[in-house]
Amino acid sequence: MSEEKQKIPFLAYFTFVGIALVIFFLSAFMVVIFRTKSSSRLVMPDVVGQNYIDVHNELTKFRLKVQLQTKRFPDKNDGEILYQSIPAGKVIDVGSKLYLTLNVSVDRVVVPDLKGQQLNTAKSLLTKVLSGEVYVEMEIGGITYVPQIEGIAPETVIDQIPEAGKITNTREKVYLLVTEGKAKESSMNFPLENQPFPFVAFALSEKKQPFSIKEIISLKSPKGNGLIQKTEKIGEEYKFVVNFFEFDTKPAQSYEKFIFKPETSSEYTAKVYLQNEDEKKIKKLFNNLKLTAGTSFPFIFYRDGNVNVRIEDSEKKIAKTFQFEGELKK
Repeated sequence: MSEEKQKIPFLAYFTFVGIALVIFFLSAFMVVIFRTKSSSRLVMPDVVGQNYIDVHNELTKFRLKVQLQTKRFPDKNDGEILYQSIPAGKVIDVGSKLYLTLNVSVDRVVVPDLKGQQLNTAKSLLTKVLSGEVYVEMEIGGITYVPQIEGIAPETVIDQIPEAGKITNTREKVYLLVTEGKAKESSMNFPLENQPFPFVAFALSEKKQPFSIKEIISLKSPKGNGLIQKTEKIGEEYKFVVNFFEFDTKPAQSYEKFIFKPETSSEYTAKVYLQNEDEKKIKKLFNNLKLTAGTSFPFIFYRDGNVNVRIEDSEKKIAKTFQFEGELKK
């Protein structure tokens, strides 16, 4: 009789444990099902009144299929969202189609090709950029000078940001890289702040002056992207604090960044090549720049289309290749 009394609690214990395990696994299963289901649903945020640039990344994370429409109200901000097809607060599926109506308060333009033009001609062309059926003006954000290049006349535009063909608006400034005039001193005394880092870096490289990025500041919007925020000169070396905005979905043209860590100390040259076009060389980013083995060297450049950046050492051997892609031009 005493043995039967001992068996009953023993069996009851295992029964209790078995039921507890079943309940635990059922609960865990339900949690997984609930989380999986809830992860495919989201609450539509209120984006009306905000600038589309500021909410683009958030909407991309929700994997919403955004379709843009435009209206023109001069008294409202350019890019301001006027209407959203899905009401704020509504629970929707991830990947839903969302129609946004944006305000277009400034003139839309196609950036002209200024490369190869004399500086005065380039300035003149920017005062008469066709927008629809009227001519409007685009502002020059800055001019960076490089030493004269053999075969290229003084005061000639050799590069521009944004690149020719970009569809933009008249609020976007145009930056020019220009060969020095005959009487211009080969110095870097002009203000470097608010100038595109890749242009300044190329100019310093051509002048055989060392430089590096001390810090990269992450921006919340593309305004000021790629521009130098602060300059410091220690000895002969320029150190820069540079702005950078990371797009979730890369546009056809944008600033890109990479970090090169050489295995050996040498003089390095970085060149940009087009992808899928027999690697046609577009331009140099820097030339014969002395870098120390094991030292991280961050760099920011402006990309137009799908490109590769190839870094070569002093013996023309490829040390590193970086690949960059964006949305195709329409």
